[in-house]
Amino acid sequence: MPPTCPASPLLHRLHRWGGLLAAVVMLFYGATGLLLNHRQLFDYFQHTETSRMAVPVADLGPVNTFIDQYRRAINRPEAPEVIRIKDGRHIELLYGAHGQTTYRIDPRAGLMRVETKSPREPLYLLNRLHKAAKTSGAWLWVSDILSLAMLVSVVSILLAMRYRPLDICLLAVGVGACLLGGVLA
Repeated sequence: MPPTCPASPLLHRLHRWGGLLAAVVMLFYGATGLLLNHRQLFDYFQHTETSRMAVPVADLGPVNTFIDQYRRAINRPEAPEVIRIKDGRHIELLYGAHGQTTYRIDPRAGLMRVETKSPREPLYLLNRLHKAAKTSGAWLWVSDILSLAMLVSVVSILLAMRYRPLDICLLAVGVGACLLGGVLA
């Protein structure tokens, strides 16, 4: 019979408890990774309803003239992706994904503020790799295979375990933590 370490039962319990909590997190991470990699297949997790109604006909000439005036001022020939009116006083022209460059105009004061967002490396790269967003198709496949491998390994371990009441409580706590994180996010 091999000698045992006095801390062995404690280490075994810590490993078991940590493993159960980690299993839930890995299931959550693997499943959400697959969903995020292919979110366009799920219409970006949004349901869209469309309805139509009649509105008065309006002339867009003054609006286009107004926008063209500021496009010439900022020296950008293309139209902004988003035009917002903030605080009833400021006009924002957003260019690029998620307003990568935002021109905030105060027409009354004749002032314009330009905000340009740039990614912070290496964190931005790690975020893109995690989501497999704006990466090569090969990385998307690797990411999918790894997510599936995580799901298969965790599910097989969970099916092979002998459960005690405390184990079920730990799994429930892990599921609750993941659901709470999803609600808070």
